[in-house]
Amino acid sequence: MKSSHAWRRPRVAVPVLALSAALLALLALAIVPASTAHGSNESTSACALQGTTGYTDEGQNTDYHRFQKPEGTKHVGVIYVDFPDAVGTTTPLDRYYDQISGADDWMQKASNGKVSLDMKAPHDNWVRMPKNSTDYHWARGFSWDTHRVYVKDALAGAADAGVNLADYDMFYIVPTSTAAAITHTPTWVQNPATPTQIWNKATNAWVTIKWAVTFGQDMWNWGYKVADHETGHTFGLPDLYAFNGEQHQYVGGWDVMGKVSGHAPQFLGWHAWKFGWINDNQVSCLDTNDTYSTTLNGVEHGGDGYKLAVIKTSDTTAYVAESRKSANNDSDACATGVLIYKVDTSVESGSGPVRVVSNPKAAAPTGNCTALDMQTWQPGQTFQDDNARIRIHVNTSDSDNDTVWTYKW
Repeated sequence: MKSSHAWRRPRVAVPVLALSAALLALLALAIVPASTAHGSNESTSACALQGTTGYTDEGQNTDYHRFQKPEGTKHVGVIYVDFPDAVGTTTPLDRYYDQISGADDWMQKASNGKVSLDMKAPHDNWVRMPKNSTDYHWARGFSWDTHRVYVKDALAGAADAGVNLADYDMFYIVPTSTAAAITHTPTWVQNPATPTQIWNKATNAWVTIKWAVTFGQDMWNWGYKVADHETGHTFGLPDLYAFNGEQHQYVGGWDVMGKVSGHAPQFLGWHAWKFGWINDNQVSCLDTNDTYSTTLNGVEHGGDGYKLAVIKTSDTTAYVAESRKSANNDSDACATGVLIYKVDTSVESGSGPVRVVSNPKAAAPTGNCTALDMQTWQPGQTFQDDNARIRIHVNTSDSDNDTVWTYKW
């Protein structure tokens, strides 16, 4: 393939080994007041875009005063709750725990061992909530303050039952299956400007509650990956499915923050970079007029090879190419090859901050795969955006890697 643009020495990495639309729309992060971001993953790459929304977005800067850092072991307290109008009649509670316990294995694979979820149920019985399930207004608009009431009631009850809240970084609050009013699974994230504190009997001191996933009845459909999706929100990630229109128009099942039950739900390589799971040396960054050749190792694998080829197109936008393979969390992928997507850090959660680029030559879907599940690019295929003045060409591919040429003019 000819190019009139300057050519740099190739940068090559060493190879290293359905729910209803209405219900899905409720699988979201309850919005809290915006604040200025204070933290970042310390990237100095010219392609590390900054967020502009003041909350969850695709920018490299993440407010780690509000969100938790995606590193190390997260101690998760699993609290089971029932209600005066929805009594939990089943014990032991193993089937509830088993429904979400696979979240740890999935997260360890997603992060290549950089994050684990140490889940414990310190009170293996029901914690009675002080209000009826219908009084928590779960299906009638969901503000951050309304959500906080639910979280405080659950954890105050747990503390009264002898749970040492200080032992945990975050909480998974699981309702009885008889509580039909508790429908969906949102995530509650602290607002440091107004700390949420609960008296902790075990230590005779106040404990600040920072993060909680409050499961709903949809957990019986989504399974443990709903816990990974919601935990992603506590790390600062936005929702990648659409809040309006066709639910999976943007990324489909190419990231657990999109379609939770997707065939290839591994976090996008862009998210791995945002989390600090890969570093700047694993990102081929093209921010000036030039041409690069980069061998990309599958994002499902560990190792120190290149994971992303990024072409920066503005202060808030970039095109990204990454290699996707049928391995680990993506073992059921409908298609493999190079996934190309556009990132826009000025776009809010639910409005398409990441959009997969469609390949007109993609294979037709089979089985229960969708058209969007098939949108990988193969050797000899080229994507070009004339307005952005960029081109991505797939040169070669094998079982572990894909080589791409990136152009900017």
